Amino acid sequence: MKTKLLLVAFLSVLNLVNSQTKSETFKVLKSIPVEGSGGWDYLAVCPANHFIYASHSNQVNIINPETSASQGTIENQNGVHGIAFDQDNRGYITNGKSNSVYIFDVKTNQKIAIIEVGQKPDAVIFDDYSKKIIVANAGSNSLSIINPKDLKVEKTIELIGNPEFLVSDLHGKIFVNIEDKSKIAEINLAEGKVVNYFSLGKDESPSGLAIDHKTHRLFSACEEHLVIVNAEDGKIVNALPIAKGCDGVVFDEKSKMIFASTYSGVLSTYLEKSKDEIVALPNIITEKGARTIAIDVSSQNIYVATAKFGSEENKTTHRFPLIDESFHLLQIGK
Repeated sequence: MKTKLLLVAFLSVLNLVNSQTKSETFKVLKSIPVEGSGGWDYLAVCPANHFIYASHSNQVNIINPETSASQGTIENQNGVHGIAFDQDNRGYITNGKSNSVYIFDVKTNQKIAIIEVGQKPDAVIFDDYSKKIIVANAGSNSLSIINPKDLKVEKTIELIGNPEFLVSDLHGKIFVNIEDKSKIAEINLAEGKVVNYFSLGKDESPSGLAIDHKTHRLFSACEEHLVIVNAEDGKIVNALPIAKGCDGVVFDEKSKMIFASTYSGVLSTYLEKSKDEIVALPNIITEKGARTIAIDVSSQNIYVATAKFGSEENKTTHRFPLIDESFHLLQIGK
């Protein structure tokens, strides 16, 4: 019996060491300066060229992460939030202040079209299953479904609240965080309607969302926890603590790691050992303000965006003013 207990203890320690070693291979590799001033929201990595597209006030900065060099700027936008790419080398930028989506040619950065959508369009994704662009309209509580074939909104899906980030299960369903209702909407895209709302329990303000397509687990970032939800039945599997101010989550299919980026300058990190066993890994320290995140799935490099801040806190927003020309990306990898 004593030998068996010693073996169990040894295996537990070994598993912990292995988990910590896996996390420690991810670290901040470099800081990449980005031109211009102003705030930011989402980042996106283009699968065609692996450049980073960073929303930056009224423009999108394009950066080559290998050289840290600028690859151009898409200017004259109007309150940029999200960026997505279809399979035909076209990019889609949501402009929250003009209720529109700006479409451009990835090869030339030239304008192709502007499409009117709902109010205050925010997050946007390309669904590889339906081959449609899905836009979350934060101001009108809806999704706009854009058909890339004719570049028109073919359907609008009404929601019960404010949609934040969204993901596809690659089998015809879309899942959307409903920020002001503490729920996740399950949407049948072919039918164009919501089929379920999954409760996030006591956790509030879900923002970032990621999915493991193999285990069918959703990772929803709330104010205090990363809530793990079974995408098949909507049941909460676990609620794991994360740092304050999370606005983005990515899941790395190769390492099975989950990264939650936070305003507090901490990348909360977990390892999915199985569909029902997720273990905490050591935090990765980034910088204050680094709340949004993107991953290049081919290289496993992760990117967060932030800037330098002044010393006097805004009493209304409880945030600090940005210092001009200090916007930059942090590359995190092995």
